[in-house]
Amino acid sequence: MTRPSDEYALLLAAPTAVDCELAKNLLAVEGIPCLQHGQDRDFAELGEAVHMSVSRPDLFVPKAAYERAKQILDAAWGKDEDGER
Repeated sequence: MTRPSDEYALLLAAPTAVDCELAKNLLAVEGIPCLQHGQDRDFAELGEAVHMSVSRPDLFVPKAAYERAKQILDAAWGKDEDGER
């Protein structure tokens, strides 16, 4: 599998479909574009929800917006004692 161009940074690795949609919506409100990238699987006939739950693509943001995107998700979701979301 290839990665998006070097202009993008990995924000979330294989998030659940729900986490991915929440993150995309939070970032969109702040004007931060994002893209999903992962292994393609042929589940289109079963719908987006099934495809997302099986494929779990990574979520990328432009490198210039990475720190701001991370701050937005940290503020919305908080962190646990290990510093992880």
